Amino acid sequence: GIFGTVAASSHLLNLSEKQTATALAIAVSLASGVKANFGTMTKPLHVGHSVRNGVQAVLLARQGFTANLEAFEEKQGFLNVFNGPKNFNIDQIFEKWADPLDIIDPGLGLKQFPCCGSTHSAINCMLNISGSNKIYVDQVKKISILTNPRRLPHTNNPDPQSPLEAKFSIQYAVARALVDGCVTLDHFEGDAFNDLQVRKIMNCITVGEHPDMGVETDNQFGAEVTIFFDNEKSVSSRIDHQVGRGPSNPMTTNELWEKFEDCSKRALFKESIEEIFDMLNRLEAISTITEFTRAMSPNIRRRKVG
Repeated sequence: GIFGTVAASSHLLNLSEKQTATALAIAVSLASGVKANFGTMTKPLHVGHSVRNGVQAVLLARQGFTANLEAFEEKQGFLNVFNGPKNFNIDQIFEKWADPLDIIDPGLGLKQFPCCGSTHSAINCMLNISGSNKIYVDQVKKISILTNPRRLPHTNNPDPQSPLEAKFSIQYAVARALVDGCVTLDHFEGDAFNDLQVRKIMNCITVGEHPDMGVETDNQFGAEVTIFFDNEKSVSSRIDHQVGRGPSNPMTTNELWEKFEDCSKRALFKESIEEIFDMLNRLEAISTITEFTRAMSPNIRRRKVG
């Protein structure tokens, strides 16, 4: 994260090659964040932390701040500290460099739901089922969720005890998708995680490893959801691999709108949300970014949503 921020910011601010190298070297000493904090409020802090520190490194380098230009490869540099001696190959870092850039292929993956990405395939499986079948919740006997074993350590949480834990509960997220037909920010606030109907559905859910989605397979973010009914009938849906919603599987305009409205109504004014969404969908055609920022100005908007 931080090095991508440095690269982009250095380009935008027209830093020289040496200044950019210095900014990257400064960033080496500002790079931190461990996966042990996933599942806590500190996890999303990592993103803001890396962006803030990356910009700071660039601004320091532009002002003449110094750093060791070999901070990556030195004996006590980034590569040895974070990977361990002989556990990396510098040449491979540049193998097929930018051929293509990840932002082109596989492209930018948007997070459709406001919870752990490892639950998203299962959520969409449930939405696929409920969208094409008339599901009566009181007739559900059992729900089976099978996914890649790598998804389970941080999502197999059948009894979340806080909004944050609910974000990392595949049982809760899938139950919400069935009961409400959507998964929104409101579902991870207050005592929403204790909703009685959702809890009843969660008690019917079993979670396990999918036989076709092993650790070393291409189905790293796949899932299969099956609903069994009292009459012994069942319906299921399977998604083999879905890391966010990128160019190969983009969100529909309606799905984008639902996510945008759910997020923006907390900060923007009701009458401006549709206008801003329209602007974002035709950003290349806007003559000046001032048009966009003016639409968000509280000085000309009076009424918030809700």
